[in-house]
Amino acid sequence: MIFSLRKTTKDDAMIIKKNIHIVRALQIAMLFALLLNTGCAPVTRVVLLPDPDGKVGIVDVSSDKGIQTLDNPWQTTEVSSKGKAPSVPRLMDEKAVRAMFKEALAAEPIPPVFSIVYFETDSSDLTTESLKILSRVLEEIGVRKSTNIIVSGHTDAVGSVEKNQELSLKRAKAVADFFVSKGVHPENIDVTYHGKGSPLIPTPDGVPEPRNRRVEITVQ
Repeated sequence: MIFSLRKTTKDDAMIIKKNIHIVRALQIAMLFALLLNTGCAPVTRVVLLPDPDGKVGIVDVSSDKGIQTLDNPWQTTEVSSKGKAPSVPRLMDEKAVRAMFKEALAAEPIPPVFSIVYFETDSSDLTTESLKILSRVLEEIGVRKSTNIIVSGHTDAVGSVEKNQELSLKRAKAVADFFVSKGVHPENIDVTYHGKGSPLIPTPDGVPEPRNRRVEITVQ
């Protein structure tokens, strides 16, 4: 039996989410196949789970006799042998899925937390609201006991490439230094910087945009 991802969007974030769906479906299929192999007729069941935000991807489940597509949360298909096509997809009750695969779901890693903080014009000084956000991110780091924190600095399109590369690094380091000052180990922080090359809001060169003066933080 083959699981494959059908690409339906150019959005990289969505592609990542869909890859996660495949992993989750595979984990569940393997667990359920093991349970049913102890009976007379081995059956593999695949269930498509939603992300925490409710979004779902698309997974194709195929055998040498046919293919079925799962594209709704809690949708399932079964394959009973190599000589049969996957069954027609049907919806399972969410409570039933969670009860059936309780151990597999409990073993899943906590999804990463993504945050953005913003900066004053031509500066590595955080805005007042962003200081509050950093404090909440710090709490999340502590709760997760995270050892994998990614800090990525960015600028808007005002100024030269060289100047903005330097400024984006200063912004990323300002956030990293804040975490270190609060007890986070430096080796747990990965600092990257991109200048004006990866705007959140595309603008012509030379146009100021406050939402691009940012640092993106991923806590895993």
